[in-house]
Amino acid sequence: MYIENKFLIVLALVTVLFVNKVNSQKNIISFYNCENFYDTTNQINVSDEDFLPGSLKGYNQKVYASKSKNLASVIYALGNIENADGVALLGVVEVENKMVLTKLLAEPLIRKHQYKYVHFDSKDLRGIDVALIYNPSKFKPYQYRPYSLTDETHFNDYATRDILYVTGKLGNEWVHILVNHWPSRRGGEKASMPKRLWAATVCKRIMDSVGKTNPTAKWIVMGDFNDNPNNKSIKSLALFNPFVVPFRKGMGTLAYNDSWNLFDQILLSKNWVADSVINYCKPIIYKNNELIETQGRYKGYPKRTYNGNQLRGGYSDHFPVALIISLKNDKNGPK
Repeated sequence: MYIENKFLIVLALVTVLFVNKVNSQKNIISFYNCENFYDTTNQINVSDEDFLPGSLKGYNQKVYASKSKNLASVIYALGNIENADGVALLGVVEVENKMVLTKLLAEPLIRKHQYKYVHFDSKDLRGIDVALIYNPSKFKPYQYRPYSLTDETHFNDYATRDILYVTGKLGNEWVHILVNHWPSRRGGEKASMPKRLWAATVCKRIMDSVGKTNPTAKWIVMGDFNDNPNNKSIKSLALFNPFVVPFRKGMGTLAYNDSWNLFDQILLSKNWVADSVINYCKPIIYKNNELIETQGRYKGYPKRTYNGNQLRGGYSDHFPVALIISLKNDKNGPK
């Protein structure tokens, strides 16, 4: 608690001191659970039957095209926050494959930024993966790889999503990024908790491994953690969590039984503060009228593509989150 509060105080002071004096470029570091972003092709060894033509949902090329266009509009909106000229980094989860990512980034609304992505196919039974979308004018990747949660004693009966590790230069700063989609709360929060604690352990091991040779590494750990900021799994990472304050105010990214959760978060390592790298940092849960359901039992929730098998033509069951940051000595971007 002391470490968390210290980070909050220091970062708040940094924000207050520099909010009116920022000369460097704003960067939007963002995350979005795209909820069942499938193509319409039957993939071998993937349980994608609910999202094929002829399914009870009636998922077809028209619905898929609408879904892609809708997600692109969210990326466009995120990239225009405070005139940022596109997102710098966007972690995404629940994307089926490279095909849907390629189509998404070719959408006319965001095509001008020439976004690229890092993606690996996981062994998740539903075929939904994690990926990192990046703006090549703001971020240059150097190394990347997936980390499985499966070992001798974990996830031997079924596979789950990998953790994606990417390192590269954000502006003039070397950063290390982990994109996560931790195991769900299926079966109940308490019964499923050990699975998320294990995912947190894997995250910590990755960070500790890098830290042995680079103790000043600056981490961005983002994802749908299926846990709130006050849960043990998140706290065990010992990272600064800018989304603690919105969570304490009752804000959330998804709703269940009329109760809000803030599972989608972006966390920073203490070296961001210790090295005084950040001029300005502001967390947001992004929403607009188009992203909010306006009718039925889910009124006020994030507007989904489907409510059950009923087509609603929405976006996702999650709101996206973002950190608006500016970095010192960040005027020219990656070279």
